[in-house]
Amino acid sequence: MESTMKYTLFGEYRFSQLTLGTVQLGMQYGISNSAGVPDPSERFRMLEYAVQAGINTVDTARQYGQSEQVLGDFLEQTAESDSLNLVSKFKINPDVLHDPERAWVSVRDSVAESLKALRVSQLPVCLLHKGAEPMGEVMKILPTLLYRLKEEGLIAIGGVSAYYPEDVDACLTETVIEALQIPVNIFDQRLLQRGTLARLQSKLVFARSVFLQGLFFMDPAQLTGNLTGAKPYLEQLQKLAEQARMTVAQLAFSFVRDFSAVDSIVFGAVNEMQVRQNVELLAGPPVPPAVLADIQAFFGHVEEEIITPGLWAPAT
Repeated sequence: MESTMKYTLFGEYRFSQLTLGTVQLGMQYGISNSAGVPDPSERFRMLEYAVQAGINTVDTARQYGQSEQVLGDFLEQTAESDSLNLVSKFKINPDVLHDPERAWVSVRDSVAESLKALRVSQLPVCLLHKGAEPMGEVMKILPTLLYRLKEEGLIAIGGVSAYYPEDVDACLTETVIEALQIPVNIFDQRLLQRGTLARLQSKLVFARSVFLQGLFFMDPAQLTGNLTGAKPYLEQLQKLAEQARMTVAQLAFSFVRDFSAVDSIVFGAVNEMQVRQNVELLAGPPVPPAVLADIQAFFGHVEEEIITPGLWAPAT
């Protein structure tokens, strides 16, 4: 198939402009996902189509249910191990933050489990799956952990999957942190406003939450709990998409795609059609300047409980 895929050279690797996120392959995920976890045949079709479309980068994590095992099965059946850039993640238990050697054993064991499930000997990219633990404490041990993982040949590129701008700020000058996965979307412009995104040109940058885990596609009238506060933002988003003569998906995608610091957009899917739709967004037009100005003005300060999925509390 003809592809508009672009690639970023980083170290010895070429990373595709799209990264297939696979949390949905291992567990129920996404506020607008009513389809559940795809069955084994659909998972295979999704992965096969992604490869055919030029996607050579796949994101997973120890915490994504059966995701790593699913990918390992696919790699074993298709012999794609050498052509796919696997990105996985580990967590640091807060209980071992002040014991560097216990932290090392825990992290090394986690990465070893990822390698076993994926059936590979080295991870091209391995990220700290940052949680609520204080970043200042994390940074006292993380650089050494990443150096040791690289020295043992378990990973090629190390980095952080961050949730808050402050976490990203702490990584800017640490050279062993080569890759960052960051949340950025029309509602969440914190890294833009702080000037942080522009300072990431030397890092390998994966942008996630482009559609805010599917919130952008929900009917504003159906929102419940503390998400009812997102109603005016979703209504304005739909108006701006109409003004730009774009779908909401294209507007949200183009907004993130065209930042020069973003090397790859992480997207999720539950079927082959959704993978195809995201690939098609690559060829979409840029956001018109007037609409871009409105986006920056209207969505400059969206409440944290809306832009942070961990704080969502829909009514049950």
